[in-house]
Amino acid sequence: MKRRHALLVIGGDAPRRHALPTIGTVDVVICADSGFDHALALDLTPHVVIGDMDSIVDIDRARAHGSHVVEAHPDKDFTDTELALAHALADGATELTVLWGGGDRFDHVLGVLAALAAPDLARLDRLTAWVGDDRMHIVHGGRRVQFTIEAGRTVSLVPLAGSAHGVTTSGLRWALDDATLEGSRARGVSNVSVADIVSVSVDSGCVSVVLPAPSNDSTILEK
Repeated sequence: MKRRHALLVIGGDAPRRHALPTIGTVDVVICADSGFDHALALDLTPHVVIGDMDSIVDIDRARAHGSHVVEAHPDKDFTDTELALAHALADGATELTVLWGGGDRFDHVLGVLAALAAPDLARLDRLTAWVGDDRMHIVHGGRRVQFTIEAGRTVSLVPLAGSAHGVTTSGLRWALDDATLEGSRARGVSNVSVADIVSVSVDSGCVSVVLPAPSNDSTILEK
């Protein structure tokens, strides 16, 4: 299958510009509602804008810009982020990066995490999310992620949507070998990289591999 990398920009606080060099080549930029305004501020070209349009500054500007606008009814069962994720899959994405600045609505944070754990996303070869200065690799069952990182960095493994089974790691101080991370426990929080290559695989369930930005420097060293 041909590689197709989708970048999803969502609303809330403005994403960090320093995340852009780590994202690589993008085939399509999909914006959830006011993510359109963030994309323009980052000098990105929004190809698709989707959502109920309750927070975008000017929907006519998106149309004038040439973006494909998919307007949803406000009384819907899915968040704008979920609609954008579904659109990316239907559009043939094989890799997906979510770019989000975060925000002051904790319910939105939980909603985005729930959306990223959706089983349909397991078909993606790679799923990465930026939340403010922090980066997450989302590893669904049957998938493995490997990345380079500076030794001594904090790496947290947090299961999403219940427990994750068959979790195996390398390159971390406290290694896991076919382990279970319970959804009601914080066992995987605050591990530490001891090598410049870290890998995490999951047999079933979903794990977020969180790489917090260094507290003394927001420059992200992970590639």
